[in-house]
Amino acid sequence: MQKKDIITHYESFSVWLESIKELDQETWLKPVKAGKWPVAAVVAHLLFWDRYSLEKRFPFFKEGAELESYPDFQYVNDAAAEYAQKHTKLEIIEELLSVRIKFLHILEGMTEEKMDTAFTIGSTALTMRDYFADFIEHDIHHKKQIIQAAGIRV
Repeated sequence: MQKKDIITHYESFSVWLESIKELDQETWLKPVKAGKWPVAAVVAHLLFWDRYSLEKRFPFFKEGAELESYPDFQYVNDAAAEYAQKHTKLEIIEELLSVRIKFLHILEGMTEEKMDTAFTIGSTALTMRDYFADFIEHDIHHKKQIIQAAGIRV
């Protein structure tokens, strides 16, 4: 995945995030599947993992760096779900958009070669390019869930 493709994803995903500001409250609180999180918690989940990347990953991506494994997924996801109950739709979406703008600034300042910086997270070897590609897949997965729950035609 080229740097320009990653930038294009973040730009288009941000446009889509702007569009879900229009969801009514019932849809915002609707589970993406029976027994699953509501749309609000899914968006907060994206926010929490993006914040984590911004604060605990990006500053430490250096050639050969050995980074600790991810924190407990359930703990982070539970915290995101709780956050979604205490904040409005616009607050959550605006904060996620703000983090995504920071992602874009970071990406725009990188060369294509910098995207191939190699490091490990736990026992997994990655490059910055790989890291972004994984999180883009994560975005797409959750976007599909939200679109389906909201009954949005694509």
